[in-house]
Amino acid sequence: MSKSNIILEPRLVAVDSHTLSHVDDHIQSYSEECTHLGYALGHLMNEFRETDPQTYGLLKTVQSAIFRISVDAEKLSEGIMDDLISRQEIKVNDNA
Repeated sequence: MSKSNIILEPRLVAVDSHTLSHVDDHIQSYSEECTHLGYALGHLMNEFRETDPQTYGLLKTVQSAIFRISVDAEKLSEGIMDDLISRQEIKVNDNA
């Protein structure tokens, strides 16, 4: 069992850190894509500002929701990293 612990010990935190980092990268990418989509929608909204107030209002509502999703994703990303940083170091007991 001692040899197994020596092999596994450095991997326990590394695998967890790698997984969280990978998930965090996806969340950050998702947030950035939402932000870009929101700005693109803003350009489209300008076409309807004067001519079709109802369409403009609908697009503005969708844009606000997209920006809110982006902000929520950023907060989730921060939470993941805070959780990773504040985790206790994993100790493997040597039961040999």
